[in-house]
Amino acid sequence: MATKRVPPKLIPADSTIADVVEGLNKPVEYVRRVLEKLERCKRAHGDAQVRLGVRGRAECPNYLIEYVREDAKTHERVTYQDAAYSGSTHRELAPHHIAEVRNWSPEEMNITAVSALIGRLRNPRAPSSRFADED
Repeated sequence: MATKRVPPKLIPADSTIADVVEGLNKPVEYVRRVLEKLERCKRAHGDAQVRLGVRGRAECPNYLIEYVREDAKTHERVTYQDAAYSGSTHRELAPHHIAEVRNWSPEEMNITAVSALIGRLRNPRAPSSRFADED
């Protein structure tokens, strides 16, 4: 009897972690590890956001940590890449992974949004608003 290969789930190109969290292997652990990397970046650079890798495995996608700084002369907001990480090991990936733009979703989540997401994962029955329990 032949085993049927399950085709890999594709990650929509504009996904954020919040969009794919239901399909992650260990959602709380994954988001916690991403949040650790975001906090480290924020301490170093004063800002942190994350983009999802959209070409890897949907159950543990790679991710890219970035930060935004305002250019002193032009006052434009400029995004800098901090590091890319493996979604399965949470180890830093080689820099060439960052350069490949099509690897990454154009949508990012900031550290506040990721903190809120892990709060919802850890306590799914908590009302998300004061009107949540009204029928």
